[in-house]
Amino acid sequence: MAGADFTVEQYRRRQRVWDVLESRYVVHLVLFLAVFFIISPLIWQLLTSFKSPQGVLELTYLPTDPTLDAYERALIERGFWRAVVNSVIVASASTVIVMVLGTPAGYVFSRFRFPYDNAVFVFVLFTRLFPPIGLVTPYYRIVTTFGLLNTKTGIVIANVYLWLPLVIYIMRNFFITIPQALDEAARVDGCTKLQAFRHVVFPVVLPGFAAGTILTFLYSWREFLFAFTVSTDLQSMTIPVATFLFVGDAGIDWSAMAAAAIVAVIPSALVVIFFQRYIVVGLTGGLKG
Repeated sequence: MAGADFTVEQYRRRQRVWDVLESRYVVHLVLFLAVFFIISPLIWQLLTSFKSPQGVLELTYLPTDPTLDAYERALIERGFWRAVVNSVIVASASTVIVMVLGTPAGYVFSRFRFPYDNAVFVFVLFTRLFPPIGLVTPYYRIVTTFGLLNTKTGIVIANVYLWLPLVIYIMRNFFITIPQALDEAARVDGCTKLQAFRHVVFPVVLPGFAAGTILTFLYSWREFLFAFTVSTDLQSMTIPVATFLFVGDAGIDWSAMAAAAIVAVIPSALVVIFFQRYIVVGLTGGLKG
């Protein structure tokens, strides 16, 4: 056997290699490189946002003459603040609708049996597996027919379609972890099914509800493809689409675009920092079941 030819010296030599690879210095180096790889674009954006249009052309990493003019040009002169307001409205409205529809739907799929229930649930998830680019053309025809072009309503409907299956999946898996004996005990105490859901089961899955809310808001905040298809007007344009306004025929205002990108990142970064526990719970809970 091959194992019989493996000498003690060879074993020790291999073990020394693993000791080096598993040392804390190597582990810390790998983590540092991974973090640097992830945040380096953000650092570049932040430094560029403090440069003047002429300073962007200089081959320096740090701004030689830091200024906030790019933020003034982006938010005030270019009207980017409208896109920020639109994104807040669109992401908030999308989140409310998705959670109002997705939470009871997840409860139904976890508690009630009806003909072809599993097939219906798989179909709900299957709709989310379609590449979004394949749905752009029919969606554009629909919003055009109903007069929703260049409206925030058209973008909200797209977000609801995109993220409702995800929330149903997450909430269903959270409800499954709650014993049905809890519902039955509430019914024995005189609660209706709706009262048992509202007063007994729902409070137990509040962490999952919070996770679904945060994830839906973050995904709606950054959605680009459908927002780009529906909106060409700054009155309804969201942040990802409005960033294209800085690309002109004569050139690109890089520092203003970087300032707009930093403004776009701040709300989502704050949500991730303060609610990271719920995001992890939502992602891990969504993988169960």
